[in-house]
Amino acid sequence: MKTIAGVIAASAGTLLAFLVEQALPSIGFLHGARLLLIPMVFCYAAMILPLPAVLALAGFTGLLTDLANLHVIDGRVEIAVGWSIVFYVIFGLISHGLQNAMLRGHWWPFILLSGLGTAALPLLQLVMISFRREGFVFDSVCVWRILAPGMIAMLLAPFLHHAVKPFSGLFPEEDLLPRDY
Repeated sequence: MKTIAGVIAASAGTLLAFLVEQALPSIGFLHGARLLLIPMVFCYAAMILPLPAVLALAGFTGLLTDLANLHVIDGRVEIAVGWSIVFYVIFGLISHGLQNAMLRGHWWPFILLSGLGTAALPLLQLVMISFRREGFVFDSVCVWRILAPGMIAMLLAPFLHHAVKPFSGLFPEEDLLPRDY
């Protein structure tokens, strides 16, 4: 029961994060960087859910990310559908590997992984576009658009953790997160 509720909550959180991402404009003073919430929400879910649920959520999150970022220029697909699923599976396995630390109350790995995973997503998109266009451009704007979302995710991660933590008491048979540190 708790796993099903956790997957439903994580899927709803992913959809909500997607809607918020799409509604917010880019951040002008950060050279057009965008707020990326989906990798942070996925990382949190990967650190508290069982592995089969993490893999299912990786497929859902990756497909949603791919459809949101489908990039076709002059009939050529630059950001292909399917690569984000692979990214989220690998990211989910790494995050899930630190589940014991999270369940023991050490939530700092979640902050670091949220930042790294959030920064890795636009970096991999840049690499994919560069290979498709057969040219690699890496300037200060690219650096800002890669690193700024990761830094913002690291700043927002504790708020996500403390917003979700009280709901762990809704699952009496086995809590998703401990109530005491």
